[in-house]
Amino acid sequence: MITKTGLEGQIASLDGLRAVSIVIVFAAHAGISAAIPGGFGVTVFFFLSGYLITTLLQREFDRTGGVDLGAFYMRRLLRLGPPILVTLAVGAVLVWAGVFQGEVEWRTLSSQVFFYYNYFAQYGDRHEIFGTEILWSLSVEEHFYLIWPALFLGIARGWVGLRFVAVLLVASLAWRWVRFSVLGHDELAIYLSSDTRLDGLLYGCLLALMQARGVAARIMPQGAARHVVLLGAAAVIMASFVVRDPVFRSTVRYSLQGAALMPVFYYAVTRAQDWYFRPLNWAWVRQIGVWSFTVYLCHFGVIIALDAHGVALGSVAMVVAAGAVSLAYAAAVGWLVERPVMRWRRVWGR
Repeated sequence: MITKTGLEGQIASLDGLRAVSIVIVFAAHAGISAAIPGGFGVTVFFFLSGYLITTLLQREFDRTGGVDLGAFYMRRLLRLGPPILVTLAVGAVLVWAGVFQGEVEWRTLSSQVFFYYNYFAQYGDRHEIFGTEILWSLSVEEHFYLIWPALFLGIARGWVGLRFVAVLLVASLAWRWVRFSVLGHDELAIYLSSDTRLDGLLYGCLLALMQARGVAARIMPQGAARHVVLLGAAAVIMASFVVRDPVFRSTVRYSLQGAALMPVFYYAVTRAQDWYFRPLNWAWVRQIGVWSFTVYLCHFGVIIALDAHGVALGSVAMVVAAGAVSLAYAAAVGWLVERPVMRWRRVWGR
């Protein structure tokens, strides 16, 4: 069930799902997980972002009959900007001190700060602070949010229906196939590009819209059959890891993962009391979820630095040290940076 508390409102299990996502990404980068690729953690982050933002937009529309686009973008700026700027500044200092590796170069930093790094990394002369490569995913998100609020208003006002979102999802899959099979773009280019990854967020948006309109409650089994649906979703996700065909990995993989995450998120939110979703709502798991964005920003740089200074990837020492440093950094940024900025976010959230 959805309860409204705080600036954004608390949605059951979402912080826990954030925690799961960052653990997947962290495990892959730390060298302790070959079974679940870190890229899937990013896909979960995309889905969660689309689902949450659309839920908040729907709440605002239900309350006011519209969406304040200026306030929307200001909230995004205040949410993302401070942790990114602080993390890049700390990374630059650590590069100059010889702790971190890489280069502090203004063109690359500009692409990261202004959210075009995913394309600059492919076509520009990049010289980044090692570990900040993960900022490509934030570029994808922000490109999506240049488009989505206006499209949401069209859907909310009945100018276009949910079928239009389904058409966009099919078109995204078709475009990936064109880029890979016709234009000859490689798997990495498709993985990093906004035009091929926007549907990762759109699947989450679609679920939020379906919930708001009661569609999800009608089509998702509410009894024991939900367990079968969840097992099927898990099987699809696992199959997407196993199949190694290059065409599949660059095209259908993302669509199958997005579709399979829809029942997972739906039941995690609406059936949070089920035993397999309860851990997502434990206080310490939720806290990791709250810190997950800043952990995401810093963890890869920490891992690379530790590896360069003799802590082996895949070792217990790597997991403990990198995890402890990343969580401590996230807690510090949350207390010293994000907490003061929260006051401004509340002003724009009214």
